[in-house]
Amino acid sequence: MNNRVKNIIIACGAAVTLATGMVACDYLDVVPVETPDRDDMLTDASSALRYLYGCYGPIQEEKTQRMRISNYHFASDEFVECVSVYDNFRRMQGDQITGANAGLYGNWNDYINGIGYCNQFLSDINTYEVSNLNLNEKAQYIAEAKFLKAYYHYMLLNYCGPIPIMDTQLPMDISKGDLPGRAHFDAGIDYVVRLCDEAYHDLPDNHADERYYGRATKSICRMLQAKARVLAASPLWNGSFPYPSWQNSSYETPGYGRALVSTSYDENKWKLAHDACVAAIAEAKGNGHELLDLETADAIRQNDQIPLPTIPGIDNSTPEGEEFAKRVMLMRYVGTARANQGNREMIWAALDITNRWATTPSSVPHFVMKDEKGNPGGGWGHISPTLYTVEHFYTANGKLPIDDMEFPREEEWFTSANLANSDIIKLCVGREPRFYASISFDGDEYSPVIAGGRPLVVHARNSQECGYNLEQFGQNNQSQTGFWNKKLVHPNIRYSNPGMASNVGGVADHPMSIFRLADLYLMMAESCGYLGGSYIDEGLGYLNLVRKRAGVPDVKKESVSAAGAMVKVVLEERFAELYFEGMRLEDIRRNVQGQQRMNGSCYRGLNAMVKDPAFEEFNTPIQVKQNLQWNNRMYLQPIPDAEVYANPQLVQAPGY
Repeated sequence: MNNRVKNIIIACGAAVTLATGMVACDYLDVVPVETPDRDDMLTDASSALRYLYGCYGPIQEEKTQRMRISNYHFASDEFVECVSVYDNFRRMQGDQITGANAGLYGNWNDYINGIGYCNQFLSDINTYEVSNLNLNEKAQYIAEAKFLKAYYHYMLLNYCGPIPIMDTQLPMDISKGDLPGRAHFDAGIDYVVRLCDEAYHDLPDNHADERYYGRATKSICRMLQAKARVLAASPLWNGSFPYPSWQNSSYETPGYGRALVSTSYDENKWKLAHDACVAAIAEAKGNGHELLDLETADAIRQNDQIPLPTIPGIDNSTPEGEEFAKRVMLMRYVGTARANQGNREMIWAALDITNRWATTPSSVPHFVMKDEKGNPGGGWGHISPTLYTVEHFYTANGKLPIDDMEFPREEEWFTSANLANSDIIKLCVGREPRFYASISFDGDEYSPVIAGGRPLVVHARNSQECGYNLEQFGQNNQSQTGFWNKKLVHPNIRYSNPGMASNVGGVADHPMSIFRLADLYLMMAESCGYLGGSYIDEGLGYLNLVRKRAGVPDVKKESVSAAGAMVKVVLEERFAELYFEGMRLEDIRRNVQGQQRMNGSCYRGLNAMVKDPAFEEFNTPIQVKQNLQWNNRMYLQPIPDAEVYANPQLVQAPGY
């Protein structure tokens, strides 16, 4: 078997050991998805484990990594990149993924290969006698492969809609007429849930051995079931699919005929989603998962020797100001702190050493400090949050700026807030902690110790610092909107001489969430919102757990009494809490909001692509000048045309 290490994955089921800021424990080695040689794939317990690791490969493939920003699932209305960075993210935003190029730019092949690898593993481990592999280990390996097969089916259902259910490895000599076609979407969801039920009992509660972080657990399995049920209950798959007549031409799903999607609303799907969330929450809490709290996060900050950040309009010398600043740091650590530091919120997380630079340098402004030779150094700074993103974090009162009567009027948002730094606009003052933990702007302190142990203040209009300067920094290193991303940039990152990066690598190697508890709580709240009635109190309880941790006031029951109000509030909360975690496109698609959220006019920013602009010129909202558009066919990713041609049972997604 090829033992080349492909990537590294971890789950936060137990502590991760650190030494001098670097990873000191062993991690799960993941080999590429490939067919191992028959003579060495199952010779003993060690080779069986290596074989199993191959089943995890698609989690870390370049096009399927959950937290790789270039991927399809980040292509929402949250941010734009510069024109010269042309990846799957931008292809999706521009409606440029087709059946002809889906093999290169889509996710079909990676997940199909992963399912095939899992099926082959399950067949082989039940066929061959493996020396030194005890029955409990064998049962766990089988359970892990079943879980992964369920996860890959779920991800294909999420991206491509109805797909063939691939329960066994198809024989090489199968006739074309016997190849499976797309199964009804609900049948696919039921299959995922059933596989998880089969896997659950033989999965561990947690992994005590650090070498095995990232492998499936009972909590991960239950959350996948909840994810699948919420997806199936959502409007796209619960009566509002924009192509209701889409069906198979000949292939039939038992019990559904040629139909592929539901054409009428079924409230019971939300009851199934609710019950799945109940089970997943109970499992996660029973296994020690909890929201990261203020006391734990502040202990991490102090151990990292990071001062409290400077927040516009906040006086850190007061008890209220000090708590606010600590909560900003808490929200930065939610996505970056490790389990051994006390962060038990991540139910499933991934670590990819080869991708560690992508999020950080793409976010950090291009000029942080000068090296020992006087050359400017920093990041690429081309992840550019849109004005929609900036406007849809809450105010300190827990309301959207447009809805907060105590917040400045909309026509004043882009005028100076008249603080000591007059560059700061009113839109960026008086906001919630998650805003300052996630978004940077003109006059903002980007991070307290990033510049060799000192803070970096963003000077967005100065071409000799963080501002637009095509000649000096090139077109790949410019904010397109006048805003920068902070989320998932480790608070303890420090550019320092010599070489500008002496403390970048270690803190960049932090877990990236695939499943986390706050997401699960909000899924629960959303399910309760759709069910209404007596479920509202239950849903508000989980919604307000997330809000309280974020430092914003509770939602009161009277404010969600109108029809649809609870669901609206939960989706707004998901935007703020899960920003930049690869969830937004999924939320837009499953709620059939593509035209509303992702047409070209939705992408706006400040007038940042100007060298040394005046204050008023810079702070003028404009539409982003890129080929950004929405087409309803984008609710599904196409299957590669080659697959459709090879399998007469397969029908292409509508519009492709």
